Amino acid sequence: MSNNLEFGYYQQDITPKRGISLAGYFNARPNKGAYDRLFVKTAVFRDGDAVSAIASFDICYLERSIIDRMDAALVKAGSPLAGKVIYSATHTHTGPQIDALFGGKADTEYLDMMIAKTVDSLSEAYKSLAPAELYAGKTECTTLAFNRRYFMKGDRVLTNPGKLNPDILSPEGGCDHDILMIEVHQDDRPVLLIANISNHTDTIGGDIVSADWPGRMEAEIQHTLGWNLPVMTIIAPQGNINHFDVSSDFNQTSYAEACRIGKAYAAVILATRYRLARLDDCSMEFRSAEFKAPFYVLSDEEYAEAKRIYEENKDAVMEAGKDFTSEDIARGVPSVKKFFAERAIDCREKASNKERFERQAALIFGEKLAIITLPAEPFVEIGFAIREKSRFPLTVLAALSQGEIGYVGLPQNYGNEGYELRPSS
Repeated sequence: MSNNLEFGYYQQDITPKRGISLAGYFNARPNKGAYDRLFVKTAVFRDGDAVSAIASFDICYLERSIIDRMDAALVKAGSPLAGKVIYSATHTHTGPQIDALFGGKADTEYLDMMIAKTVDSLSEAYKSLAPAELYAGKTECTTLAFNRRYFMKGDRVLTNPGKLNPDILSPEGGCDHDILMIEVHQDDRPVLLIANISNHTDTIGGDIVSADWPGRMEAEIQHTLGWNLPVMTIIAPQGNINHFDVSSDFNQTSYAEACRIGKAYAAVILATRYRLARLDDCSMEFRSAEFKAPFYVLSDEEYAEAKRIYEENKDAVMEAGKDFTSEDIARGVPSVKKFFAERAIDCREKASNKERFERQAALIFGEKLAIITLPAEPFVEIGFAIREKSRFPLTVLAALSQGEIGYVGLPQNYGNEGYELRPSS
């Protein structure tokens, strides 16, 4: 048992300049400014000779290649944190494009800046290490997240089928309402709050930069407390979850919606903080392992169907100035059909001949708390299964961390429709 935990924190502004395209939809969206700032937040922990860190980014996702670049930069800087960092994205859909996914283009100058600031932030956090205590616990919120895949009349499953759609029968799966919380205390005061929440970070739309509801949640918590307590949001499995309540016709795509959800989560968390329990054992261990992640193999039938859909929609173009999202898939928009047909065809015609290896990590504190990374957007049922088998009463599940291989559902989900599990290279 160890109570020799040390902690350091630092953050850097990584807001992209005007014009850099935003990630998260099926079309390019050069940004026209920012509602609020984006940050990389870095938390460093040390217990004797063991050291580790969490770097949380207000961006949509992190590819393994970018993570490898950051680790290489840490090695070059002589940092003891190299290979010991959990890199996690908040998944905001109004953050910068960082690769060529969805036909976008990464801004190399922005990537270089982000990597440099991440290394600098980790270095500054390491320099500020000082004795700390951990408090942890959980609460729940049942009104802000919903399963977004629905069984429909006509024996179909659709993602985001539209509000008040009379053909909706029932959700395909469940929803994770738990919110796990960790607070770091130093000198008898909180210095970091970590919230583990299952919801999609996609409430705003448009072409203005924003950290979405996690940024608004932090702002509300700080406003209510009266001081700037850093808040780090770690997104739990949410591949089949988002914020749309289909039983209401309320407009839920706007910056105001990000503010509403952020304030609501803040209220739930603030009402529960007093119940967080101090961890007597903070002995720390960091584990990391790689696994082979196979690419999608397209069947002959799937290939023929993709070619058919492409031919039917080959002349379709995406309308300029419009967001193209999963709702357009449910509506059968021709340009979106063409987009997904092209992605499926690429699985066959541009198949990778390389092996792909991804990384998972676990940051463990004593016998009660563990942070487990998942380099994907898993469906919530996968999260339920992990927590059920975990020996840690508090198992924080960090989706979109250490990489991003896309959506991962259960075997039975792959026989259904819904865009998450469509073939992709």
